[in-house]
Formats: sequence, structure tokens, C-alpha cells
Amino acid sequence: MKPSHPSIPASLVTSSKQALDSYAAPIDGLQMALLTTPDGFEIASLRNRSDLQINRLAAMASSLMAMGRAVGREIQVSHCNRLTFEAEGNVVVFQAIGGDFPCILCLVLRPGAVLGRALWSAGEISQTLAGQR
Repeated sequence: MKPSHPSIPASLVTSSKQALDSYAAPIDGLQMALLTTPDGFEIASLRNRSDLQINRLAAMASSLMAMGRAVGREIQVSHCNRLTFEAEGNVVVFQAIGGDFPCILCLVLRPGAVLGRALWSAGEISQTLAGQR
């Protein structure tokens, strides 16, 4: 798999795709899983719904996490780890992933998906990728 941006290491793309396949793919109700750079470039994705536009969601993930950090600063919290967005039964989870190459995980879930399962998967993906960098 080729990186979407020259500064993204090919090894990160490979390990990211493996993490999504291992931990996000089994989520019942997953519509899309996306790993993006903090500035909105796709690293890897897994899509079960073809009408979702990855590039637009990657840019939005970047912007929303930046907004979360700004809110955190306003309430004197040093780091925004996760945002959860709910609309008409659908849920979108954004999770910051640290390490040598920080990134953002975005999970899009259809109505009826188990949020706890998605949050567990997000944590596993985060630990896997942060530990490999």
C-alpha cells in the first residue's frame, strides 16, 4: 500500500492497515475505520460503506481533534484523547494516537453498533501503533 503523503513511512502504512484489520474489522456495525495524520492525510483505511469520502473525513478528523485540544486548553486540560460524535444513532469516534508518528483514528459506526466494543478496539489500535513506532 502506497502512502497518501510522502512524509508517511511505508512501514507505518503497513502496520496501520494490519491494526485496522485486526481490531476494527471485527466491530459489528463498523462503516469505516481511518487512520490519518494530525494534518489530515490518510495513512490507512478500512471501508464497509463506499459513499463515505475518506479525504474529507481525514481533514475533518484533524480539525475536530484540533478543536478538542482548544476546548481542553480552555478548561485547563492538557490533552484531548478522544472525541465521540453522535448523530441520529450513528456514532463517530476520534482518538489521538501518540508515539514517534502521531496520528488520529476515526471509527464510523452505524446505529446499533456497540460503542464499548468500538472504544476497546480504538484503545487496542492506539496501543499497538504507539508501541511499534
